[in-house]
Amino acid sequence: MFDYVFSTTSNGGYAWSAGTSMAAPHASGVAALIIGKNGGRMDPARVEAVLRASADDLGKPGRDEYYGYGRVNALRAVTQVQ
Repeated sequence: MFDYVFSTTSNGGYAWSAGTSMAAPHASGVAALIIGKNGGRMDPARVEAVLRASADDLGKPGRDEYYGYGRVNALRAVTQVQ
């Protein structure tokens, strides 16, 4: 049901993880790409709109309890007309 990420653990090992702490670095990175593509300055609400519009919809159509608005799609975010 969830997309898992292989991540480091506090004891120096590795484990599969899911959730907002795994998604935040991905969303932040794609947000930075969007802002960079648009000259380095962008209204935060516009960045959020682009992230949502370019996300891969997972689970039930639209926002849902497990996937929120979906998975960020970096390629779509920086290539779609804005």
